[in-house]
Amino acid sequence: MYNSRSLLDEAREALHRVWFVQSLEVIERTDATVSLRLTIRSALFVQAFVGELTNSLYFALIEDDRRIFGIDRESGQWHMHPYEAPFRHEFMSEGLEPKPLLKFLSRVEKILIENNLL
Repeated sequence: MYNSRSLLDEAREALHRVWFVQSLEVIERTDATVSLRLTIRSALFVQAFVGELTNSLYFALIEDDRRIFGIDRESGQWHMHPYEAPFRHEFMSEGLEPKPLLKFLSRVEKILIENNLL
């Protein structure tokens, strides 16, 4: 099961391996949850959250305090909030395992480049 430790380990790996991630900050941590911020530039970052009790996982690309892209896992089901319409839920047949944060960041990289967000 993907847990708080898994997310933290993967985020530290991303900090060293992913060229556009500038910093990592633990926003909140409890016994069963962790919320992280991976900064790309001022006002642009990835928010990551894992909830162990509910087996939930949330990833969002945030610009100017609003989600512009996201992928979530709730009750074992993955869905995407596409860049073109981040308010929509599009169910995904495949998840992001085995390294969900790194796979999410790979999708973020495409969005950053294609939309000149850097």
